[in-house]
Amino acid sequence: MDLKKLVRRLEEFADTRLAASWDNVGLLVEPSEALLVKRALVTNDLTESVLKEALDKHVNLIISYHPPIFASLKRLTQSEWKQKSIVSLIENRIALYSPHTAWDSIQGGINDWILQPFQLKKSEPIDANRALSTPNGFSKTVRVALSFGTSKDKLLARLSSLDSIRLVFEQEISGVNGVKQVEVEFVASDKGVAQLIDMLKEFYPESNDIFASIRIHDQQKAVLTNVGIGRVGYLTEPMVIGKVVEAVKKHFGMATFRIALGNNKTLDDKVKTIASFAGSAGNHLNNINNVDLIITGEMPHHDILHLTHRGVCVIVTDHTNCERGFRSVFVRELSALLARNNEPHVEFLVSETDRDPLQYI
Repeated sequence: MDLKKLVRRLEEFADTRLAASWDNVGLLVEPSEALLVKRALVTNDLTESVLKEALDKHVNLIISYHPPIFASLKRLTQSEWKQKSIVSLIENRIALYSPHTAWDSIQGGINDWILQPFQLKKSEPIDANRALSTPNGFSKTVRVALSFGTSKDKLLARLSSLDSIRLVFEQEISGVNGVKQVEVEFVASDKGVAQLIDMLKEFYPESNDIFASIRIHDQQKAVLTNVGIGRVGYLTEPMVIGKVVEAVKKHFGMATFRIALGNNKTLDDKVKTIASFAGSAGNHLNNINNVDLIITGEMPHHDILHLTHRGVCVIVTDHTNCERGFRSVFVRELSALLARNNEPHVEFLVSETDRDPLQYI
């Protein structure tokens, strides 16, 4: 399958515009000539062992959940393992794609997968994304007060022929010194705003009052109810903490992990709400209210202390252990997406050498 077409399907699965603003997602390495992807390796991290696996299995695309290129690279030499890996990808014509927080944010993504073992009445994002566009497709609202007369009529007639701006309403107002004017409101793209200002200069070349009256505002994008960082799941029935622990162990395939019980809580107490944060909760803890238990990969000591003193329990799995299981879910879902659209077959392999660097001994 052509790489560019496959990237479009990857974006259809999880739009990278939904990723966090600080993230580095999407196609990170692209060969100079067209690439036909026949086999892809899916991994949580691109380590030296995963790269060797990719070379041994002759893949020509690596989908790495964490972006191997994140901080700025000032050189590509053989002096550092990450630089060496990127050079090897380029030399072997292997493309590199990273979705990271786009997978965290989407409905049915990693944070929803973390809560999969539990029967939920509903779930919602902890830090919801806004829609990628406004309902009307325009980014700006513009208001301006115009004088009555032929100039106004000609201006509105000219603007009505443009796709970049649309008249919303007009109303009569009292202008300067009680002179009657009409206030008009438009929705427009950035291009439409520029066109409006050019036409105002054309039709009202001597009127400074009109330009003083212009008000331009960004249109607010709707808050999405099912897309964003983190999840809060509301259980259909209260669940004993000890059973939550066993369910998480089974789901993640872990024999042990760390848990901090809320003050005065035991494993026999019950919880009604469970929050999930893939990897790390980061700065999103401030948005948590009325949560009984949090499942995440890592959390600073003082944040855990603060939560437990509020009676909140925290399960800490180490960073990637709460993410890695989603790889097989992704392979299944993307393969189905390609099949539904009659796309050429791509063999997706889940890395066998990808693992969390931390071990319990």
